[in-house]
Amino acid sequence: MDVLRPKIIDIDGRKYRLNTSDCCPNEYDEPETQMHNNEASENLPSYVERDDIDEEEFDDLNIYMEGDRCVLKLEAPNIFYGLIIGRNRENLKNLEYQTRTRIKIPSMRENNVITIKGEQRAHVIAAKSKIDAIIKRGRSKQSMTHFISLPMVNPIVIENYLAFKKMVLDECGQCRGVTELLFQDQFKLHLTITCFVLCNTAEIKRAIKLMEQCENTVIKPMNLKTLDVLVSGLDYMNDDPSEVNVLYAKVESPEIQILADNIQTFFEDCDLALQPRNNHVKLHITLMNSGFYDYQCTVNGDSGNKSHLTFDARKIIEKFNDYTFGTVQLSDIHLSQRHTTDSNGYYKSSYILKL
Repeated sequence: MDVLRPKIIDIDGRKYRLNTSDCCPNEYDEPETQMHNNEASENLPSYVERDDIDEEEFDDLNIYMEGDRCVLKLEAPNIFYGLIIGRNRENLKNLEYQTRTRIKIPSMRENNVITIKGEQRAHVIAAKSKIDAIIKRGRSKQSMTHFISLPMVNPIVIENYLAFKKMVLDECGQCRGVTELLFQDQFKLHLTITCFVLCNTAEIKRAIKLMEQCENTVIKPMNLKTLDVLVSGLDYMNDDPSEVNVLYAKVESPEIQILADNIQTFFEDCDLALQPRNNHVKLHITLMNSGFYDYQCTVNGDSGNKSHLTFDARKIIEKFNDYTFGTVQLSDIHLSQRHTTDSNGYYKSSYILKL
């Protein structure tokens, strides 16, 4: 699904963007909302002031008074409004009841600002916290839209990669699932540091500002001495070489590993990066990926072949395990846009940071 062009639904005469069921299955069916309208008032839990909220943590919130009400304007991507509202507006009703607030969700024609009103500041903060949690949960189920990348291309690496690709197709093309559609484009070879789900222009602008902050607070203080990175050897993501999703070229560089880990930590602390699978960024350059095949089939309107959910890489690893692609001198870090191509063949970039 294109996260910036989601499905549109109509709720009470207003149109809202909606996550599709394949990215947010059953997300509308919150446990606390499984009831009929006439049972709602009887079964809803009483409001309980949250003891774990420290109001001092929210001192920077622009909560202002409007008559006798505390008001907070909360900017949020409208792709998540359906999750907040729920079926028959039950999620929204429960949220308002539990926090003793009134919450206005704007229509698509209005700006992306949710208005929260409550008699007490603590009630408004509680509502914001619950909305933030809903959005965070919904975001985690979306496909990533942007990623921080280190381009790993130069003429020598491209030449060696194309030679590798030809030899694999010539010598291993009969192996299950091996096809030209699995291969990465030669101009898009890269290291991925961290991934984002950026749902609107405001979030992209925030990511760019954070890239600038990261440059000044994380990257420059490292005083990187060498940016030459050797790309050599093969490995795969899962445990069974006969059932591989991703085959990649290995990169071993302690300094680049520290750089990648520091950048990942920075964006995690800013609550923007998707959670990594382990404590360290896995330095790898994807060469073959079953996801590339699936994407090409989708673009071409083909449902694809189930045999390509994985591919048999045993012969490839046996023949080319120590293959050397070359050395790349890193020059910049990109905030790259997924599924795009720039005029130079690499991904389009929202921001480029020079090393």
